[in-house]
Amino acid sequence: MVSTKHSSSIRDGLAACLVLLSLATCRAVCAADLPVPSFSASLCQPQLGAPYAQTAALTGRRVMVASADVQASAAGCKVLAQGGSAIDAAVAVQAVLGVVEPFASGLGGGSVISYFDAATGRVRVFDGLATAPAAVGVAGTTSIYQMAVPSDLECRSGQALGGSLSAYQAHTDISGRATGVPGTVKVLDLVHQAHGRLPWRHLWDDAIGLARDGFRLSPYLYATLHNPGQTSDDETGDLLKVGGVPAWWNLARNRWGPLRCQYPDIRARYCTVDGTRPLPPGTMVTNLELAKTMAMVRDVGAAAFYQPDGPIASAILQRFQRDLRRPDGSPNCHSALPDRYNADGSTSTPIVPARIPSLMAAADFTDYQAVERMPLVGQHFGVTVYAPPAPLFGGLVTLQSLALLERKHLARLAFGTAPFYHLAGEASRLANADRRQFVGDPSVSNVDQLVRALLSSSYLDARAALITDAALGTVPAGRLADGIPDDRAIESVRASVSLGTAAIAARPAEIAEPPSGQGEEWNTTSSLAIIDVWGNALAMTTTINTHWGAHMEAAGMMLNNAMSNFSAGGVGRDVNGYGPNRRPRSSIAPAIALDAGGRLRLVWGAAGGGPIPDYIVKAFLGDVVYGLDLQAAINAGNWTGQGSAASVLQLDRSLSGMMSVLRERHGHDANTLGVTGLNSGVAGISVIHDGPGGPLYRGAADARRAGGANGF
Repeated sequence: MVSTKHSSSIRDGLAACLVLLSLATCRAVCAADLPVPSFSASLCQPQLGAPYAQTAALTGRRVMVASADVQASAAGCKVLAQGGSAIDAAVAVQAVLGVVEPFASGLGGGSVISYFDAATGRVRVFDGLATAPAAVGVAGTTSIYQMAVPSDLECRSGQALGGSLSAYQAHTDISGRATGVPGTVKVLDLVHQAHGRLPWRHLWDDAIGLARDGFRLSPYLYATLHNPGQTSDDETGDLLKVGGVPAWWNLARNRWGPLRCQYPDIRARYCTVDGTRPLPPGTMVTNLELAKTMAMVRDVGAAAFYQPDGPIASAILQRFQRDLRRPDGSPNCHSALPDRYNADGSTSTPIVPARIPSLMAAADFTDYQAVERMPLVGQHFGVTVYAPPAPLFGGLVTLQSLALLERKHLARLAFGTAPFYHLAGEASRLANADRRQFVGDPSVSNVDQLVRALLSSSYLDARAALITDAALGTVPAGRLADGIPDDRAIESVRASVSLGTAAIAARPAEIAEPPSGQGEEWNTTSSLAIIDVWGNALAMTTTINTHWGAHMEAAGMMLNNAMSNFSAGGVGRDVNGYGPNRRPRSSIAPAIALDAGGRLRLVWGAAGGGPIPDYIVKAFLGDVVYGLDLQAAINAGNWTGQGSAASVLQLDRSLSGMMSVLRERHGHDANTLGVTGLNSGVAGISVIHDGPGGPLYRGAADARRAGGANGF
């Protein structure tokens, strides 16, 4: 701490110090709880070419923000220029993202923050994931796809309590029944209380202005609602037909749900009146309800969101009630689909969006808590990587993949070659097989103990030995030693949700876990990375789960469908089972890497559904291991080994030329290799220390989305 005797002279010279002298020296002064430095927001510079066309990272020495929308990054940089900390800027960035990227994140979703405190060198992880309502365990239900309360019998005829709500899981996934208690506002508040420097009320104005006065609908938002002929199928990699985007497909691709513009809440704000197509890119869109909601959160604080009888919680619960009863009291619940479909999945009968109300109650808002968790830590390729723990599987997959690739001497191979993708793919396949087996909510299982075993040297050595020049035909399940149970029969989980064999046998076959294929969209969620003038940093990944979440709006916010992430059956159900107040596992993996001296090296995270940890690994390898410009690393072709329960390696369309080489040289076949649509959404900041000049920041965001860096 700087003494009072000398503080005035230091304060007087602080601004000049930050501009003219060593940033490392200045940060030591700034960390001493002196008044925050203030800069002109005109110093903030956007990344050249962003959005969509950025090819090189933005360079800065004082502050940096990277996110999935250029307007959000600009709002964050403005806060930093006003003397805000990394978490101050994150509040502003998230608020703007909720306005301009309503399909990806917002106050109605959940978020996870990895935070680096420059003063202590400590990395902390804060979990604000959405949780299941307390009432979900009624009637012995073990998934969101079952009739749980008597009123559910009005949704679909011919069923009893415990029976199937809908013939297709996906129809329930896009409904209020899939909505969890939102955690984003609570986790932002928790971290702001610990690390904020500017008042909470000063962080919302840019977002409120965009919601009130209007923002231009982006080409990326448009593409989530209407395919202009350039969008790839997430499973096959084939270009989709021009037209509206269905809310869901079944795995056989011979059934689809309603077009997104046919969901009334989406249609009312983002589509033409008849629901045939979205408003054109560039259209000014306003959201006065969201502006009002954010103003309440700004003025009252996070308590305004979680007050059980307050306007925000009441609006959410009333929206669910509308799907249960019409104003006259008659039933409004609906989950049926047309009886007849054509061979291509189309039907002449209108497909009506599901209306399945949530089991959420006012008390769920009172009881919600964001929690701090111990980060996972691994030392790989000369740096220390911190990533989130369970119930997030993204951190485990990231650290396992890096550990396996280091053991296989990946750095000896050229980046982006067929041998590179083969090794990267095999590591991803093995890591994703493990996370399916072992990761779930740590509050009801011994998953933390299991994960420690999965990251032990002996276990990683054994898994690395499975990787050869020839592709694994099947990926074997991991076997844990040293007294750690590997059968996933966690008694505490079984007791809390009655997961006995009789309960499993009684479940309707209609709602069984899909045997293979991809059960979620892969281009969802949003992410951001921030470094402030003190050298504090955070990576935050924020989500309403799949694109457009539950396709429902309340108080101007799109609501999440995170409960669809619980395992309905099959592998992993014991640890990731549906139950009261639980957090379903997620791929989210905001990460922070420190160099050998404990200094920041990389701050990054990704959007993109299940393959998120693969995008995290790709950016790390490109920037840290191969020395690529961070933007080039982010823009490079994507891969994932989590394509199905069989862990198929899938490459994005830009890498389709690799297919024949991987087959010929490494023995891949149709059962182990495919092409898919992987749009990712990485946002990150690379840090280089260049001597007396202090750290040099390189901010970048995925050119596949509407983002970019902003800083100075």
